[in-house]
Amino acid sequence: MDILRILRKEESKLLAAQDKVAHRLVGLRGAITALSGNATHTRVADRGSKLRGKKLSAAHRAAIKRGIAKARTGKA
Repeated sequence: MDILRILRKEESKLLAAQDKVAHRLVGLRGAITALSGNATHTRVADRGSKLRGKKLSAAHRAAIKRGIAKARTGKA
């Protein structure tokens, strides 16, 4: 049983070290992206929407729905 406890302790140490390295790697990648000069064009998914997190008026929601419906009829 003593060996099992030692192995689990070693596992927890390695997992903690892995988390620290992963955190540093994320920071390095962010710095590389920021300094590369084309930071706005590197990942489209990270840019997000201007409207995310903001409340839309009823008129704006209706206009979006009309635009979606218009696009669907054009594709069909």
